[in-house]
Amino acid sequence: MGLQLIVGSNPTLSAPQRPDLSPAFAVFGGVAERSNALVLKTSVPSGTGGSNPSPSAMRPGPLFIGLDLGTSGLRALVADGAGHVAAEARHSWQYSEVEPRRWWDALASATQAVMHTLGSRGARVQGLAVVSTSGTLVCADRDGGAEAPAIMYNDARAHRQAATLEETDHGLPYRFSASFSLPKALWIRHHRPGLFARTARLCHPADWLAGRLTGAFVSDYANALKMGYDLSKGSWPAWLDTSIRERLPRVVAPGTAVGHVTPSASRDTHLPAGLPVVAGATDGVAGAIASGLRRSGDYNTALGTTLIFKGLSPVAVQGRHLYSHRLPGGLWLPGGASNTGAGWIRQWFGGHDPAVLDRRAAGLLPSPHVSYPLTGQGERFPFSNAEVRGFVAPKAGLHARYASCLQGTAFVERLAYDVLDRATGQRAGDVYATGGGSRSNVWMQCRANICGRVLYRVACPEAAMGAAILAATGTAPQALTSAMETMTRVARRFEPDPHPGYEAAYARFLERLPV
Repeated sequence: MGLQLIVGSNPTLSAPQRPDLSPAFAVFGGVAERSNALVLKTSVPSGTGGSNPSPSAMRPGPLFIGLDLGTSGLRALVADGAGHVAAEARHSWQYSEVEPRRWWDALASATQAVMHTLGSRGARVQGLAVVSTSGTLVCADRDGGAEAPAIMYNDARAHRQAATLEETDHGLPYRFSASFSLPKALWIRHHRPGLFARTARLCHPADWLAGRLTGAFVSDYANALKMGYDLSKGSWPAWLDTSIRERLPRVVAPGTAVGHVTPSASRDTHLPAGLPVVAGATDGVAGAIASGLRRSGDYNTALGTTLIFKGLSPVAVQGRHLYSHRLPGGLWLPGGASNTGAGWIRQWFGGHDPAVLDRRAAGLLPSPHVSYPLTGQGERFPFSNAEVRGFVAPKAGLHARYASCLQGTAFVERLAYDVLDRATGQRAGDVYATGGGSRSNVWMQCRANICGRVLYRVACPEAAMGAAILAATGTAPQALTSAMETMTRVARRFEPDPHPGYEAAYARFLERLPV
């Protein structure tokens, strides 16, 4: 994986001198995405919507590092206790990376970059947390060495194992699907017995990266949920087979201190040896934390490569295709994840400037063309169908297809809220949007119009910010809700503006879906 470094422009800071290796890049709704590149930004406060202020805007107190391993790259973000971003690095790739050793290389490159940017301020870093995709599985040896490529969350090979689990009386308040890590572990045991025999640790990416940093392989209960962890009892269920159970980690609440950066990891990453590392969460839970959810009935939707839904509720919710994550402090996050999202932009419109497409699409909405922008096969939520494929209006021009796909993603979102409202018994909550897709004003307004809900864009809509908030709760003890309130803020509000054209297109969309 080639490394290229771009230093963000900041007239108030003296940027470190780097070679001019800037590659071509595209802006996805205002977000720069670069392939195989490390992108470094400095001193961007979450409350300014991305402008670079004077360093005096930063608090003089402690700093916290959040690391987010996603489908398309790894992000490192350093924030102070007020949510001001002191530095950010992104190591991106255009493919679904499955080699854990490359994740570690990306982490090391990103942390080296932010520590270099911080300079003397690096001494103020007091904690770190890692979050990652949910359901991805790493098979590791006793020392944490990866024995094989990871099986990604969207890999459907374990659908038979998931069906078998559903035939048992597992007693958990959700349905297993092929996207869960436990079916993947059972698939490995059956189809790759040699690999299973060499595997001493069944890890999720956040567990594995934190373990490489500290030598302590511990999981958090957000990631462990898809391995079968029983949140209500706080334990691995008794029905788990011994051969699986003996390979599973100890589980703690997100934000719990799990270890310290070892001298060896410090040499690779340039993080201070002894830096506290706290348990992370899934990227979906971290995105919800970064969104600053306030009231029961409100939702967080993380629109990245996929589309992840989380609602805030005082109780866990059971339902078909639904599961509830738990937040430290007793609140719950019922939700689900769709295989749709923003991935279609790169796959179907990769040679075009999305900022231009956005502007052209604004005048074409609502669209009479009906599209379901699913790039692969199979859907998880708001309905489950392993065979379904997406569809795009075949006779529409380039910009009309793009507008139709923006609209189609919002249709999936509206259907998901209807499903969640029925399950939770709550209705018409506001939506706090995170993920790269939330950067697009056109898309945000389209989503508000279609869903009939107020949408808020937070100032720093990154799961890495959620990880930094968890790091703050674990190393500067405070309630998670308090840290969410002080480290997040809204940048813009989008009021719904209904249109009959959306209603007509939504009705045709539902007719074509195999729900």
